[in-house]
Amino acid sequence: MVFDTETSGLDKPFCYDLGYIILNTDSELIELEKHFVIEQIWHNLPLFESAYYKEKRPLYIQLMRQRRAKMDKWGYVMQEMMRDIKKYGITEAYAYNSDFDDKVFTFNCDWFKCINPLENVGIYDIWGYASEFITNKSDYQKFCEDNEYFTDTGNYKGSAEIVYRFIMGDTSFEEKHMGLYDTQIESVILLECVKRGATYGTEYKVKKILPRIIDHPLTVKIDGTEIYTGTYKKKYIRNGLYSFTT
Repeated sequence: MVFDTETSGLDKPFCYDLGYIILNTDSELIELEKHFVIEQIWHNLPLFESAYYKEKRPLYIQLMRQRRAKMDKWGYVMQEMMRDIKKYGITEAYAYNSDFDDKVFTFNCDWFKCINPLENVGIYDIWGYASEFITNKSDYQKFCEDNEYFTDTGNYKGSAEIVYRFIMGDTSFEEKHMGLYDTQIESVILLECVKRGATYGTEYKVKKILPRIIDHPLTVKIDGTEIYTGTYKKKYIRNGLYSFTT
C-alpha cells in the first residue's frame, strides 16, 4: 500500500484528504485506487480554510461529482481501509515523508476515537528509499544543477516532485498535493528505487539535506607571499581558526 494525506495544519493535522493505492509488486500494476474527502473537516469551513492548499476545494468538488473521490466520515474511511488491508493481505505501507502521514493517522484516529488500520502494518518512508538510491547519485545531482533545483540554503532539492521529474525526464511536472495523485507519483519513485537495488520492507535513512558542494576560489598568503592558489569545497571557522576542505 502507498498512501498520502493532506491536512489542515501541522500541529493538529486534521486530515481532509486521504488517498491510497494497492500496488502489485510482482506485476508492478496498481490493483486498487481510492480517494476520500473527510466529511468532518470538509464541512468545518474555518478549519478547512486553514489548510495550505485550501484553494483546491473546487477540484475536490469536481472529483466528487465525477465519482472519482468519495466523501465519508473518518471512522468509516478507516473501516474501509482496514477491509482493503485484510483483503489484499497488506503487511507494508509506504509514503514519502511517512513520519508525518503516520502522525496524521495517529492524531485523527485518537481524535475521532476509532481503530488505526495501520496499527499492525509496517510503515516505510519512500523518501529514505530515494535518499539511498537516487538523490545521492551524481546523475540526480547533475539534473539538479542543469535545472537549478536548489533549496533556499543552496542545497539540492529532494522533494517527491523533483525526484519524479528526474525519473520521468519531465521538468514541467507539478505535484498536485492531493491524496491519490501523490500516491501515484510516489509509487513510481518506490518502483524506481527497487529497480536500482532497494529491497521492500527495509528502512533506509532519510537524508533531508542534500549538500551541494561546489568549488570556491582560494588563495593563501603568508607575509604577502602566495603559498597556495586553488579551490576549496567547504570552509569551517572555529575559535578563529579557518579550516578548508580542498
